[in-house]
Amino acid sequence: MRPADLPAVEILGLRKPHGTRLRYMTGCKCLICRAANSNYETMRDSRRRMGLWNGLVSAARARRHMLILSRAGVGRRTVGQIAHISDSVLFKIRSGQRKQIRALTEKAILNVSRYAIHGSSLVNAKKSWQKINWLLSEGFTRAAIARMMGAKSPALQLKRDRITAFNARKIEEIWKRFQ
Repeated sequence: MRPADLPAVEILGLRKPHGTRLRYMTGCKCLICRAANSNYETMRDSRRRMGLWNGLVSAARARRHMLILSRAGVGRRTVGQIAHISDSVLFKIRSGQRKQIRALTEKAILNVSRYAIHGSSLVNAKKSWQKINWLLSEGFTRAAIARMMGAKSPALQLKRDRITAFNARKIEEIWKRFQ
């Protein structure tokens, strides 16, 4: 779909000098306009053969991958930081507002693994609580575990279902130290 305020290619091309692809697209078939079009198509074909084709593809695969990552604790902002894609574009892909995306955008999103968890990402707390319960059974108090984690207060304030990846790593380190 062409935006309503964008003039037709025939009008845009007439403003361009000979020897540009846009001028060729307006219908000019002079030698230098044909050469410009030929150069463009050659470069496009070369990039396609190198795996750098960047045409439009369905956003469905990227959307599914982002949902899988989200369930694994890798959020949209983390995907954006790793794939170098703006948060607004990722939001539109994930929400289904964007039906098509560029092939290289899809490739960048699909290259983000579920192991790309940042410290503030929420992860399942089950294994961390198993380690905390083991520490408690070994005689450590909740206050001692909280202090070892670097908490300022002696209260071990962790939710039962999901905790930050940062806290999960701290618990893992403490558990390994005393195992």
